[in-house]
Amino acid sequence: MARHGENIRKRKDGRWEARCICGYHENGKAKYKYIYRKTYAEAKAAKNQLISQKLTDEDNDEKHTYINAAFNILLTDWMNSIRMNVKESTYSRYTVIIDKHIRPELGEILIADLTSEVIGEFTCKMLHQGNLKKSGGLSPKTVTGFVSVIRLALEYGAKKGYKCPVNLVIQNPRQTVPKIQILTWEEQKKLEGILLKENTNISFGIMVSLYLGLRIGEVCALRWEDMDIESSILYVQRSIQRIPDLAYDLNNDMASRTKTKIVIDIPKTDCSARKIPIPSFLIPLFKKYQTDDSCYILTGSSDYMEPRGYYRKYKKIMRKCGLDHFNYHALRHTFATRCVENDFDIKSLSEILGHANVSTTLQKYVHPSISLKRQHMDRLEKISICGQNNGHFD
Repeated sequence: MARHGENIRKRKDGRWEARCICGYHENGKAKYKYIYRKTYAEAKAAKNQLISQKLTDEDNDEKHTYINAAFNILLTDWMNSIRMNVKESTYSRYTVIIDKHIRPELGEILIADLTSEVIGEFTCKMLHQGNLKKSGGLSPKTVTGFVSVIRLALEYGAKKGYKCPVNLVIQNPRQTVPKIQILTWEEQKKLEGILLKENTNISFGIMVSLYLGLRIGEVCALRWEDMDIESSILYVQRSIQRIPDLAYDLNNDMASRTKTKIVIDIPKTDCSARKIPIPSFLIPLFKKYQTDDSCYILTGSSDYMEPRGYYRKYKKIMRKCGLDHFNYHALRHTFATRCVENDFDIKSLSEILGHANVSTTLQKYVHPSISLKRQHMDRLEKISICGQNNGHFD
């Protein structure tokens, strides 16, 4: 069985065969070197060593033979260059994007042949046929992530001397504005009633997101040491997420290729590490569930609960409310909207949400209700002659 996007396959005689580009014919067609080993791990290790040696030789070549490199070579070089400078979750996400989508479609193409049309065709194919789990395509947002990775790799390549196309135009797929989920006041009251009745650590965590705007991974990572109850401050210092386990890429462990693992790391961005004032009406609730500093708020113990398991429990509670169509991020949207409805300062709200700038808050999370819009429109009465005359004219 071939390794998707790796050019490694198991032969009928039981040996593993790895194929690696070693040059190009005059017509631009790739020349391959074939490596045979007893195991997948040995074949991949030998292939990686050959690629690494090839890059070293090219670095020492005064004529710089990068001009003939395939995009696969650049992708490998770029990924090696960023490995120690990005979060593990980011590197894992890039690896999945490259190995599952970009290498199979564009990896064998010469870098100089990566025209705007070629990348445009790749984008179109991903939008219509890119889903590997079922028929159909991927969302514009997902494909935009693929395009960003291609752009980053080419920018790196241009700096390193690869013959990257000049004046290449790479367009992101057109994205429609997604429908934002926000609980109405009535739905929020109904949910709060159920949460107070449930009286569990899970319901407490949901209440924290509803009134402090935390992401699901941030809530799962909260420990009581992150709370200063006396000062009514909550510190967001870490986040939990499940990512593909790239151990196979480090030790060539074939069995771990499809496994995932939990990572507890710093929040999404630098701005996401923040401190949030706890509303005074929630302090009694915090004191009710408070336990040892090392304990997680969702479990009341030193064992964490991962986002996937927590989400299932969240959906179970939402079904009791008849609100199971709301995803977890709807709590964050609802929090931001309630703040705006209550004349919250946008700059303060932006910092509480952990955004780098106010425009992100306004564009993504602030969604005034029709009643609030009506209140604003009715304020025009104060400056209107028509309004001052109650709509009557002599």
